[in-house]
Amino acid sequence: MTFQDLPSDWPTRSLTDTDIAPDIVDLVVRESDREGGCLSILLCGDGDRLLQPVAITDLDDEPHLRRREVFDTFLGSFGEMLSGIVVAVGRPRGHEPDDEARAWHEAAIASCREHGVPLLGTYLATVHGVVEMPQWEELRAAG
Repeated sequence: MTFQDLPSDWPTRSLTDTDIAPDIVDLVVRESDREGGCLSILLCGDGDRLLQPVAITDLDDEPHLRRREVFDTFLGSFGEMLSGIVVAVGRPRGHEPDDEARAWHEAAIASCREHGVPLLGTYLATVHGVVEMPQWEELRAAG
């Protein structure tokens, strides 16, 4: 399935539903942002439904501390109002997470733990499709 096949009730669906979440990521992460590299944070509210996607571009070689700052800024400001977040790392091509995608994922995990906001999923979005990045049982238990 792709965003073109989303059911009409998709805005009412939870982003914990791994059958529909990749398609919603496909919808909100624009191809032009994938081409240039991006980070998208999908802010979720009641029922883990999408409230607002936020796209951040121009991420060339962000150091680890800067990655944490990105998440800490959102979660420190809005964390109490969120039921969770979904993270999407956009890049031009491929199906496997690279070191950069894993670094963004690790920063999201650490920041979500610190701010008490569940990380509902992390995805790699490329022109070849959207794939969920591995989640560890420890993370699922904490969320």
